[in-house]
Amino acid sequence: MGDGELKGIRPRLGVLAVTSGWFRDVGLQSAEGDTSAAVSRTADRLIERIERFADTVFGGVVYSPAEAQKAARAIREAEVDGLLLVPLMWCEDAIPRAALALLADLPLMLWTFSPEPRLPDFIPFQRMLRGSGPVASLQLSGMLRREGRAYRSVVGHLDDPEVLAEIHALAAGMAVRRRLGSLRIGLLPFPCSQMSTTYVDEFGLRAGYGIELRPIELERVRKAAAESDPAAVESFRAAMLKGGARVEVDERNLAEGIRYALAMRRVTEEERLGALAVNDVIEETHASFGLRPCLWNPALSDAGCVVAMEADVAAAAGMAILRLATGASPFYTEPFSTDYEANAILMGHAGYHDAANADPAAKLRVVSDVEYENSDRFTGAVTLFKYRPGPVTTVNSVWNGRALKWVIAEGESLPGPAKMDGNSHLLFRPDARVKDFFAHAVEDGVSQHWLFVPGRISRRLESLCGALAIEASVVRTAGDPRG
Repeated sequence: MGDGELKGIRPRLGVLAVTSGWFRDVGLQSAEGDTSAAVSRTADRLIERIERFADTVFGGVVYSPAEAQKAARAIREAEVDGLLLVPLMWCEDAIPRAALALLADLPLMLWTFSPEPRLPDFIPFQRMLRGSGPVASLQLSGMLRREGRAYRSVVGHLDDPEVLAEIHALAAGMAVRRRLGSLRIGLLPFPCSQMSTTYVDEFGLRAGYGIELRPIELERVRKAAAESDPAAVESFRAAMLKGGARVEVDERNLAEGIRYALAMRRVTEEERLGALAVNDVIEETHASFGLRPCLWNPALSDAGCVVAMEADVAAAAGMAILRLATGASPFYTEPFSTDYEANAILMGHAGYHDAANADPAAKLRVVSDVEYENSDRFTGAVTLFKYRPGPVTTVNSVWNGRALKWVIAEGESLPGPAKMDGNSHLLFRPDARVKDFFAHAVEDGVSQHWLFVPGRISRRLESLCGALAIEASVVRTAGDPRG
């Protein structure tokens, strides 16, 4: 399975590196001695590793409840995303408890820490003490569980790339979770009754994740499109042509498509939306707009706003989370057709897509909307492309009745020319057998919509889900040691 990194938001972590004051009290460790100096050097190395992927708030190794309280106050003032508790050596409960009492609302990681990957043939007593952190982690785990304090456990030595990557993923999840409290998803205009698996519990979404759902009236978007500045329409057209897009619709339909691209940006900006879920299959949308809004607006992408079709709010939430965590704009799809012999699935979707995902080997095209060109007042103007080739991870994001649930799989977006016309798409070869991919998904109970991001990052997304209280299920491949 993949071991890629998350490249989106940079977390800010408070770090509590603790050790015992008792060792000093009984003369096993003096403040000026070799053991204290070695522990300080270890802490410096630890911070250097963490700062490869996160900003840290760290005031030095903590030896007493008073020092712990001082460190906690500094962390509190810094408004961090989460807390990393690292017992460098054995430590009395009172020391971390003094800090945690002031930081009770922060998400917590507990690192069962070792300073080195292997032991020498013979270990002097003082050297043994420097590796006694796991004693404290085991001891603290019981205390934290009994006190009802939630935490995530990470285990490994200081130079273990896997444990550092897991801390990165959990920290990213903490950073995303903090920002979800200000995430607003626009629903244009109401849920999609043809596909009830796309429904969410609006109150549960807000209570569990802080995400607010904002209904958007069709008339508001129609009016914004009608009021589009002609100069802005012309500027949009000129930039699109300069970018090399091949336009295959007439001027009337292109201009109307541009007006709706501008209107979507205007409304999402006014409402401060991070995502928009468009119910594009209802009669009311087409009667009001005369088309399905499908023309890519780079300004929408630059603002970090993502767009899901068929009013799929859970998918829109998944896209917004993936955008924050990875820095990439997810590609919204469903399975069209399956090639069992090639172990590949043709994946794509009608509607709006971010052309930053387009295969650079092929030109962008602007074409009529194949599904509605004969029934709407306008033929539509659709940005059409094949997704770029390379390793990918796909996520199905659905509301399971209690919370968000993700089904995650890795694979490859296959190279080559466009596989179909009409819709943006990719040919996806999962690492698992296609048969197993579908079986796993159907057994879990998913939606039809799958979100693609670059890289093999299923392990990172599993850890991210743990930090976000998203239920995660990964489609395993043969030979995966996790089963």
